[in-house]
Amino acid sequence: MTFSRFAAGAVLCACASTSVLAQKPSKADQKAEAAAAQAQQQEYATVVRLADMAMAGQASPPDFPVQFQNDFLRAQGGAVWIPMTLTIDPTKLPSNAMTLYTRVAPRGMTAPPPPAAPDKNDKSKDKNKKNEKTAPAAPTYPYEDIAVLDLKPPAPGQPVRIVRGFGVPPGSYDVYIVLHERVAAGGSAAAKVSVLKQPLEVPNFSSEFSASSILLADRVDTLPAPLPPDQQSERPYAFGANEIIISPERKFKKSQELLVLLQVYNASASPEKKFSLEATYTFFQKDASGEKRFNATEPQSITPETAPGVDPAGPAGVPAGLGIPLQSFPEGTYRLEIKITDKLNTKVITQSVNFTVAP
Repeated sequence: MTFSRFAAGAVLCACASTSVLAQKPSKADQKAEAAAAQAQQQEYATVVRLADMAMAGQASPPDFPVQFQNDFLRAQGGAVWIPMTLTIDPTKLPSNAMTLYTRVAPRGMTAPPPPAAPDKNDKSKDKNKKNEKTAPAAPTYPYEDIAVLDLKPPAPGQPVRIVRGFGVPPGSYDVYIVLHERVAAGGSAAAKVSVLKQPLEVPNFSSEFSASSILLADRVDTLPAPLPPDQQSERPYAFGANEIIISPERKFKKSQELLVLLQVYNASASPEKKFSLEATYTFFQKDASGEKRFNATEPQSITPETAPGVDPAGPAGVPAGLGIPLQSFPEGTYRLEIKITDKLNTKVITQSVNFTVAP
């Protein structure tokens, strides 16, 4: 379990022929620090308990609604990387000071799993402490995290969005999201809370010809350097030197360029890592009567010549996508269908995504 931690550091000043030592914290400071640590641990215990109750089927109606959406991309070691976006109406959010708890449990689990058994072969512990009492080990889940958030007010007319990411193996899961208001100690108002249970079927990208979720982006930013691992969960669409700024609502203006991105996995390749994919992008306009074909692009060839340096067997797979100006698209709702053909073995995958064109 990853918990947010707070630490205060002492500052030492070395001057010519003098030495200033860090002063010992006063009793008042020590008392304040202890109270803050106790409040934080109580907050952690509260959100974990709320998730336990939801897992047991005892969740209460939410104080404010939370919408969940996610994408799937392949990660290292056969795992799947899952960026998720939580969307909240700012007029219903009780406070910007929130605690977010995320738990991923096997589908249908109704009680926390037992803690892992101690390793009987572990001889690293001091034999003189065999009889010393230790806290019981916490139960383990495929993924679990607590984050202390101070949310920024959104732009006018926009919702509050919390973006996080996590990685788990393929399988069937229930994702529990707890958003708990942090209230000041001694406050009279009860903390508001929303608990969300989201079933999640995580695909297996390890062997079959397949593709990631289709990402519709506003833009792609270049980072000065790849993010350190401890920041990856907070910016889950940052990959290497690039960060994809997705459009959660999938709503674009006619003046924009629609950026379509996806990764293709397990394409056939020669011993020299030669591969040959073909992508077609077909747009269907939707209305009350159904949908009709609007237009389509010319087939896009994806080979080592058009995607140099790509290893088709690598975790990232083969990138596909393009940018499409939307000036010629009438306002309305569309479905984009992407067909990827592996020309070395004639296998085909087809995926779709909806989006809206606005003035």
